[in-house]
Amino acid sequence: MSEVQGTVEFSLELHKFHNVDLFQRGFYQVRAGLRVSPRIPHRITATTPGYTGECSFSSAGVHDGGVFSRIFQILYRNEEVTLEDRMNFRVHLLLDGERVSLNFQHHYSSLQCHMILQKSF
Repeated sequence: MSEVQGTVEFSLELHKFHNVDLFQRGFYQVRAGLRVSPRIPHRITATTPGYTGECSFSSAGVHDGGVFSRIFQILYRNEEVTLEDRMNFRVHLLLDGERVSLNFQHHYSSLQCHMILQKSF
């Protein structure tokens, strides 16, 4: 049995946030993570361009395998905030070489995004 290593990349770009209807005023942050089928051996790498490893509230970053946007404040209805945050996920997979297409068809990934509210900063 031979094994094949494959790499799949996912990219998420947050260009703008437009508040359609004010739910609560406060500081918001978008967090994203990638989940991969546990049946296939894999390793996930998450990165953001320009991330130096230091925690900064004014830029995107990486923590515990997930990626987070910069923190932004929402005060008004129909308010628009420019984010320009990019999040990259790279998945390294180890597949059965004789059944690559079958393994890849049964491989699933889900990109999970969450909006986090902090009332005060």
